[in-house]
Amino acid sequence: MSASAEKLTVLVVDDDPGMRELCAATLSEEYEVLLAENGQQALKMVYQHRPDAILMDVTMPVMDGFEACRRIREVSDTPIIMLTAHDGDQDVARGLDTGADDYITKPFRPVPLRARLRAVLRRRARDAGADDGAPERFSFHGGDLVVDTGRRVAVVLGEEVRLSATEYRLLETFARHPGQVLTNDQILERVWGYNYEGESGYVKTYVGLLRNKIEPDPKHPRFVLSRRGLGYLLEPRRDLTK
Repeated sequence: MSASAEKLTVLVVDDDPGMRELCAATLSEEYEVLLAENGQQALKMVYQHRPDAILMDVTMPVMDGFEACRRIREVSDTPIIMLTAHDGDQDVARGLDTGADDYITKPFRPVPLRARLRAVLRRRARDAGADDGAPERFSFHGGDLVVDTGRRVAVVLGEEVRLSATEYRLLETFARHPGQVLTNDQILERVWGYNYEGESGYVKTYVGLLRNKIEPDPKHPRFVLSRRGLGYLLEPRRDLTK
């Protein structure tokens, strides 16, 4: 629940006072802003204030952003945007794999930061309002992969696989178009929204994360396949069943 009845609450976690002040100045008109200097402080504030979103620096003393994100994900699905000075694939993938919903590279401009924050909040609201009626079960490869949209989970070889909210949205997007090649732009619009047009790196990174969790051999995928120059598809050996 937000600390303010009128504004959503955003927790900014960064060891740089100047960065904290910049984020506060950028967001304070639209959000109630809380500040923390490191991951350990952030954990306490998550328990105390239950913010609606978190902006988390990666490199901090006491507890870095990766560890803080991992621990927060054990108790909360609050949207987390990682603030990083490094945009290398390995750093980005590590942040997303710990449960972050998005990342933005320093230095950043106020307008893109506000846009990304609104986008993750919209996606989380959409996920929270998803239809929880009669479950649909998308079964592929003779049941080796099952996407259960009622419970919003994936089952691989009989075992439930823990996916992040974004990884699940990506898999469900593929599952609703079995055998159809989806371009990067189509995937970005359906999974992330219009603010992410042209960000093909998101698709590549998240397809890799998803494969690491659902593929028996991620280097030789059976489910999520690439079509060079075109996009990705979920290969069906069995049609949609309910």
